[in-house]
Amino acid sequence: MIIAITSSKGGVGKSTLAVNLSGALALRGQTALMDADAVVGTARRWASRVGVVQVLREGERPAAGTRYLVLDTEGRPALKDMVDLSRQAGAVLIPSGVSGVELETTVALWQALGDQGGAMEAVRVVLTRVPPVGRAAEQVREELRQRGLQVAQTSIRQYIAYQRAHEAGKLVRDVTDERAAVAWADVLGLALEVC
Repeated sequence: MIIAITSSKGGVGKSTLAVNLSGALALRGQTALMDADAVVGTARRWASRVGVVQVLREGERPAAGTRYLVLDTEGRPALKDMVDLSRQAGAVLIPSGVSGVELETTVALWQALGDQGGAMEAVRVVLTRVPPVGRAAEQVREELRQRGLQVAQTSIRQYIAYQRAHEAGKLVRDVTDERAAVAWADVLGLALEVC
């Protein structure tokens, strides 16, 4: 199953989601991660240090028996490439923060994908960097659903544990942080929902 993570906006937690989701999926079966950003390669470098998934460069093939391939697209890929992904992947996840600017960008991307013939049944918005307290996720999820978008039930809350995991080259479950277990539970919830 190919799970593509893409966005037309930077800073929404795309690579953080790719690495940690790959780690969660590896609990269910052999998993590979491909980082299509040949220049920056944040997910590739991070996942290489984690060591629980096969890390691929663009054009490389996963090992035989691989069950999941997580694709972290380049930053702001061409719309045509995103449409093609929606037709080829089992799931396309669009991470989005909950601020007005991020949501408008996400809605515009969703509409553009649909207008260009994207396979929208495969596309789902994932709310990321959600404040850990309050009802922001529920309110935004409902608003987006009323606008016709498919939104994952699981949100990825904003915890410093993710930054610590990146700096340490670990999955969020493996860092010493009082919120690491809660952050990992979010990732596990999304992995179950995607599969």
